[in-house]
Amino acid sequence: MKNTMIKYLFTVLLLIVGLCPNANGQAYKSLEKAKSSKELNDSTSIIYGLFIQRLGFTSGGFPQEIRLQNIVTQTVYTFNVKATMKSSKENTFCYYIKPGMYKILSYYWTQSKWYGGVMHEESIFKDIDTSTKDYQKAIKKGEVDMNKLSSYYIEIRPKSVYYLGTWHFNTGLVSFSDEKISLDEKLKKKFSDIDFENAITTLPE
Repeated sequence: MKNTMIKYLFTVLLLIVGLCPNANGQAYKSLEKAKSSKELNDSTSIIYGLFIQRLGFTSGGFPQEIRLQNIVTQTVYTFNVKATMKSSKENTFCYYIKPGMYKILSYYWTQSKWYGGVMHEESIFKDIDTSTKDYQKAIKKGEVDMNKLSSYYIEIRPKSVYYLGTWHFNTGLVSFSDEKISLDEKLKKKFSDIDFENAITTLPE
């Protein structure tokens, strides 16, 4: 009973910490879950897709997030790809977002431990596994030239619904695939007011 209470308190603390500003003092802005295409306008679009998370059932009750950065305003937006107290390996996401050019900044997840959890934030780059100990050591030694690393980008235009693909984050070397037809059939039952059929397919690249 005591150990359960301790873990619960650590979980609450970690969730609070996750809402705090980043190291540069810039607060993350959370995207709002999308409900209807009727909300689309010059300043609002919709993104959706399927996310395959790193841990599966060993993730415990901790949420997981993706952080996007608008490359013009430098604003960082975050959205859940695994809800709190859920442990499904695959999770759908569907959010409103402002038009613009975005890069995938990082993947934020927490590994469940007996005392609570250990937080991880992995920068995301093409063809680079930033989750390895070798990469972390290289970063600390200044052996990684960040200017030579390539990010994944997503362009979002006004008043549109965008399918962003299946996000394979189950390994440190991430990838994206197009499985729109099967996902649309699944989401139509849950989001009857969103026009998935005419959504624009745009995989991060």
